[in-house]
Amino acid sequence: MGGSATMTNKGLRLGFQWEAAGNDNAESYHTMARLSLAVNGYSLTRNEDSWSRTVKGDVLVSLYPLAVWFASSWWRLLHEPHPGKGVRPSVSWRMAHELAAANQGYVWPTVMFATDGEGIQVWSSPSDDGTEQSVRYLNSSRFPSFVPMDDFRKEVSAFIDAVLSRLRDCGCTDTELATLWKLVRDELADPEIARLRTFEAMMGYDPEECPQLLMQSMIRMTDEVGEESLSELISAFARGKEFGSCQEKEIERFAELKGMEGKPDIPDLATSNGVGESHAPWMPAVQDARNIRDYFGWGLEPLSNEKLLSALGISAKTVDSYTPENTSRVSVAIPQRQGLIRFMPRKKHPVARRFEYARLLGDCIFQQRDEGWLVSSDLSTFRQKYQRAFAAELLCPIEGAKAFMQDDYSESSVEDAAEYFDVSTTAVTNLLASNNLIETDDFSDGKDVWPYRPMVTVG
Repeated sequence: MGGSATMTNKGLRLGFQWEAAGNDNAESYHTMARLSLAVNGYSLTRNEDSWSRTVKGDVLVSLYPLAVWFASSWWRLLHEPHPGKGVRPSVSWRMAHELAAANQGYVWPTVMFATDGEGIQVWSSPSDDGTEQSVRYLNSSRFPSFVPMDDFRKEVSAFIDAVLSRLRDCGCTDTELATLWKLVRDELADPEIARLRTFEAMMGYDPEECPQLLMQSMIRMTDEVGEESLSELISAFARGKEFGSCQEKEIERFAELKGMEGKPDIPDLATSNGVGESHAPWMPAVQDARNIRDYFGWGLEPLSNEKLLSALGISAKTVDSYTPENTSRVSVAIPQRQGLIRFMPRKKHPVARRFEYARLLGDCIFQQRDEGWLVSSDLSTFRQKYQRAFAAELLCPIEGAKAFMQDDYSESSVEDAAEYFDVSTTAVTNLLASNNLIETDDFSDGKDVWPYRPMVTVG
């Protein structure tokens, strides 16, 4: 007998067929199975057996270590995002998010799970050709796949329950997994404890490992910053490591900065920010950017700095007299009295600063139903991806770019478009690629999808 929690191709699917094999300890022996792992119908366990030279969609492993890994990593998988491309997380972060950490001598697929604030992103990569393994995994994804949060919870919970049921049927009741999963279930049932576990995970700690004074301080900070915004700040400053008192002081320092006051003039567009079935943040972002252009009557023409700042309610005189003071890795804007917002940008280059203003305008729209801070960072959360897509379409609308470029998407034409719309060539290239008008190395080579060199198990 085997099973899976779902009968659909969408979402995460952990399929398995029990088998009697091996001579390991009782927990591992009784949970040997042929495992198939798929995301949105795409197999992550398709492999070539090095001995038989056959290609299969499943792999023979013990499900016990995988279930233990899911249970022990539960809170961090659900609440700790990836720090962003090009950032190498700590060993602790990788042990909590990379499937290879299940280990126990089995060759697991190179898969990583991390939240983006709305759901779970799944990265996958084929086995390294230079590593000798008994199993060589073949598939990779061009982009991180998305699994809705509830779907992920249900599938992983059902998987762990199935492993525990198998162990009980085989007479194994007093196991580490049973104790661990009961603890997680009890914590989930207690809202106060669940909130503590969520904060610990956001700060990069395993359960009960976060210093109590730090925990209390950050919980108090939610009243001022807002829980969602604080989560973005914590992750941006932690960069895949444990969040500590030094990072806490960096957040507190924002309250001391003078910034620039403005009162954004924007329509109510918050209803368009819902997470759709495709979970594509660019979809509501692009629509919101177009709505803003329509609201102000900007058409498809290049957007001047004066018009952009006017939408934020910041005068050109204020900008000219402002001395940049934010030296952190995050841009922040703090709501004040009567609709005023204190903006603290960080970018120094004029083109980058302009894109930053557009991102903050996007976050004003994204946060219209929230009293928390505006936060713009290098993270790859849903909120930050929304901001980037909004800013790109606002400053360089795709229809305007197409009209200007006249089907010429060469390097020199990209440079001309960037100068015309006053954005970076990277912004134009990404805009064209995301609209399927050009191919780039990042989009065509699946090997680059993984944000750093993954952990590898040898078996």
